[in-house]
Amino acid sequence: MTNSFNLYHQLLAKSAKELQSFTKNSPTHESQFTFTTFNENCVDVIYDDLGKKNLISPRQELFEKIPGLGDTCKGCYRYFMSPRNRSAKFLDIKLGKKFETYFVDFLNSIGIPSDLLDKKPLNYPDIIIKNHQGEIVSRCEIKYMAAPFLLLYKKVEGRECYEGSNTLDVGKKIAKQREFVENDIDVPVFYIYWLDYPCIKGIYYMSAKDVYAYIDSVGGKQFERKERTGDFVTTEDGTKKKISQTSKVYLPLYKMNNFENLISEFQRLIK
Repeated sequence: MTNSFNLYHQLLAKSAKELQSFTKNSPTHESQFTFTTFNENCVDVIYDDLGKKNLISPRQELFEKIPGLGDTCKGCYRYFMSPRNRSAKFLDIKLGKKFETYFVDFLNSIGIPSDLLDKKPLNYPDIIIKNHQGEIVSRCEIKYMAAPFLLLYKKVEGRECYEGSNTLDVGKKIAKQREFVENDIDVPVFYIYWLDYPCIKGIYYMSAKDVYAYIDSVGGKQFERKERTGDFVTTEDGTKKKISQTSKVYLPLYKMNNFENLISEFQRLIK
């Protein structure tokens, strides 16, 4: 995982200070936008060792294997069990665009021509990868995740927060996006997850084909979360309109590939 760690350190070196400044008035966990030897150890034990065995252990059983995990879990529970998502949805969208921008800037800095797609049908993947002739060779959707689903083990049997908090909304947007990917787009499409949990951090990804196969394998959704204040806006006529998706699937970390392999995929495609 050394190369993936180095790539993630490089990404944070280009973006962490700006992201910390951008989110200074927003609630953030103290470990966000950092990557320490503790996090590297978590990735080695959980993603690399347990992932190869496809073994999902109760998180408490990992405390002895990962020094510091017990204390990290305590702090994680104190912070993330508090009510969230009371802010306006447009702020989440604005923040999401920041992560897209920084990721594209990073790719360009290491010689992978990429950009954000401005003019496109709604729900097209936002990031494009180009070869050196300017032709689009891949499209990507990136998701930034910082809040683990701590009670996942209660909602989806056999799952744990450290491997299954990689949320994907499965409402109308993903259905339309899937239609575009499967019928209109003739280049590889990837779903990229920028994970920033207190334990697991880094860049991981799945092909669109694998993502859609997983959605189908769980019958279209795994969980319907409770609606929150930030899920609605008030329209001009005074009625409430739901703008958030509450139907979810939780993509398994063990089925995701790592940052090094993502860059290798892009380098192969741009040749």
